Amino acid sequence: MSLDLRTDITDPLWVPILTHYTPDGSIDARRMLDHWNSLIPHVRQVMLAGSTGDGWELDDERFDALIDLGDSPDLPEGAALLFGILRPTTDEVIDRFKHLESRLGAHPRLKSRLRGVAICPPVDANANQDEIRKHFEDAFAASTLPVAVYQLPQVTQCAIAPDTLAALAKSPRVTMFKDSSGEDVVAKDRDGYAGTVMVRGAEGGYLEALKPDGTYHGWLLSTGNALAAQLRRVLDLNGTGDGAGASKLSGAISEVVEKVFAAAANEGGANAFSNANRAMDHLRAHGKGWRSASPALKVDGSALSADLVAEVERYAAGLLGIGENGYRRT
Repeated sequence: MSLDLRTDITDPLWVPILTHYTPDGSIDARRMLDHWNSLIPHVRQVMLAGSTGDGWELDDERFDALIDLGDSPDLPEGAALLFGILRPTTDEVIDRFKHLESRLGAHPRLKSRLRGVAICPPVDANANQDEIRKHFEDAFAASTLPVAVYQLPQVTQCAIAPDTLAALAKSPRVTMFKDSSGEDVVAKDRDGYAGTVMVRGAEGGYLEALKPDGTYHGWLLSTGNALAAQLRRVLDLNGTGDGAGASKLSGAISEVVEKVFAAAANEGGANAFSNANRAMDHLRAHGKGWRSASPALKVDGSALSADLVAEVERYAAGLLGIGENGYRRT
């Protein structure tokens, strides 16, 4: 595949979109499309089956349903996609990677939208840098798509060192590095990794993270599921020379997000990224009448707690602009 994130993607905002579920646990494609369309025109680039989208927990059947969604004629025009290949071992990564590639020949729409896949190191607290590098190189050897190298030590229990990324980035297959660690060690170590696009996945300090003052070209942010308009506004203000306005809004977003994520920390049933954003999205979807709507469902089949949504409403309603109706009740 000739697509290269280094040259084909210039928008700094990517969103790992939530995966929505029906009561029987299957993927709710209609609900996902409603959510996706609510983010237009602020979001053009979406990651399916990312951590926020429960990619670590999705079985093959539900992953296939997301492939089907990626091929849907109902997706917003111009959609650009990454797929998370989030599996704990090298063999499992390769199996899922090959499966996605096997679907492309019969799905030209999906192929035209796909910009690559995101792969983490193996889930192994004892993995050394040679083992991490071999994990990625074995995946490269078994596949053909562009790869976003994904730093997520909160799950993998190991971290990619700067020299390891520098070695991996010599491959033309590596087009993006996403760091959700919140530590930014790799990005701060040197200025550039063979042209690899550097995106930050950690929340907070949004404006400060971006070049030229920061170390990243853009963001791949879970909060884009609910705060896409506000994040886009930060980019627009900064791009038109209003650094003070961009900084003020970035700080306001950071303050709210910190409270929302703290509220979601003990929710259970899914990771905190998913739960926090699902609560904000539920408010956006149903407005002030959210209590009368069917509760949002998590990857384990349980309902998002009303207590969490109520707490998130207290913190985030103003920033979200919650009105009487939401995007699903107009």
